[in-house]
Amino acid sequence: MYACVCFSVTEEEVGEEVARGASNEEELGDRCGAGTSCGTCVERLGCLIEAALRDRGTAQTMEACPVPCAPAQRLHGGAPCPALSLQR
Repeated sequence: MYACVCFSVTEEEVGEEVARGASNEEELGDRCGAGTSCGTCVERLGCLIEAALRDRGTAQTMEACPVPCAPAQRLHGGAPCPALSLQR
């Protein structure tokens, strides 16, 4: 789905730009133009950026999780969390 119609920027592209380092609407606009024309999408872009940052932080936390909890095992395909082997 388009996040910014003016520049044909999709929600997926917003996530990719966040993964590359964009952390706010202005940085996203500098990278791909999203939100810099009519401005009606800026609030939505902010929500998408926030969600992508939150999801990225959760994934990084799960990867470093020292406890073999169910979410970490799902993240690692059912295998024990690799961080456990680092502690031994």
